[in-house]
Amino acid sequence: MAVDISISVQAEGFDPGAEYNRLRSDNYSDGATAMFVGNVRDFYVADSEEGAAQKKSVSVLELEHYPGMAESALAGIAREAAERWPLGRIRVIHRFGPLAAGDEIVFVGTTSAHRQASLDACAFIMDFLKSRAPFWKKEVGVGDDGKTQSSWVEARSSDESALKKW
Repeated sequence: MAVDISISVQAEGFDPGAEYNRLRSDNYSDGATAMFVGNVRDFYVADSEEGAAQKKSVSVLELEHYPGMAESALAGIAREAAERWPLGRIRVIHRFGPLAAGDEIVFVGTTSAHRQASLDACAFIMDFLKSRAPFWKKEVGVGDDGKTQSSWVEARSSDESALKKW
């Protein structure tokens, strides 16, 4: 049976509950559904000139992507998950544009006959999405001086390390 894969890269928000219902709709063979929803935090941790970490406010997270390439990368990651685990459905949504603190950024949902395959596939997709999908993030907030500051988010070594378990 072919896995039903659905990928969306969009500026519009999404409803995680509606996405769950979409995964479950007329799906009686899969007994497990795993989901991950990522949200914009209202802070980021920056290194100070003295080398200590400082918590900085974030009011907007600006996400950019390479149209066409982003969808293709997400579809490739989803197909790889479908090759590794016996899945019924995969749903991936990634937003772009300016997002406020609390907004949903990403949704990953997977279904399978049993929970472990669904959980593992969901984690796999999210880990590879973080490191391999062509999205760029810029955090915008107010500095200690009251002025607007922005900085591009650097790749984290912990994201690359997460890929090694797969």
